[in-house]
Amino acid sequence: MDSPLQDILAMLATLCVPGQTGKNLDALALSSIRSRGCEPAFLDYRPDGRDINDKFPATLCVSINNEVIHGIPDDRKFQHGDVVSLDLGLKRTRTNEDGYIVTEYDDGATTVIVGERAGSATARKLVKATREALEAGIAAVKPGGQVFDISRAIKAVADREGFVPILGYGGHGIGSQLHMKPFIPNEPVGEDAVLEAGTRIAIEPMFSTTKPYTVVAPNKWTVKIIGGGLAAHFERTVTV
Repeated sequence: MDSPLQDILAMLATLCVPGQTGKNLDALALSSIRSRGCEPAFLDYRPDGRDINDKFPATLCVSINNEVIHGIPDDRKFQHGDVVSLDLGLKRTRTNEDGYIVTEYDDGATTVIVGERAGSATARKLVKATREALEAGIAAVKPGGQVFDISRAIKAVADREGFVPILGYGGHGIGSQLHMKPFIPNEPVGEDAVLEAGTRIAIEPMFSTTKPYTVVAPNKWTVKIIGGGLAAHFERTVTV
């Protein structure tokens, strides 16, 4: 899929400066996606099992400091040294070689520290380690390999750098739907699966400086670390 998602994410990351807000970035994300002939994947998204009216209200997820994922963009102004994770999904419709109209999804995330040369040493180390975990997970992908090859590669980086993967969340298959099998945990627990050639998967390490346990905020979406700390999140869609 020739997707502009990574370019849009990179542009949004450069705008994470003191005084910026998630709400402003969300509006820019929506216009940027549509200007490229695509549509947002997260706006009005409703996971299976949710009430029909319980839909995600934004294009972009903006999670700050102890927020791990699914942060709803708001009017909070970014502060110097904040750790900000941006998660973005898009979809496009095209006609395939057989003449059928198909919908394809792409999903990605990045984490930045607000302000030049900002952030604590721990924050900088966390962001660097989580990015390296994404790279390690991608390097572990091969046809006929196992999902847990990815999980072990990610967990090895966390162990080496002194961080912990967030429990209960991870990567996923992606294609004609935003979330598909297999689930890709960030440590080798649960159900393993074979990686079939041609399958598209979203690899997404999420690390915490403190604990792996989380709670969902009263807004029913934002996932936070229990007891505080900092979180970082990177994601990339790749083809096996």
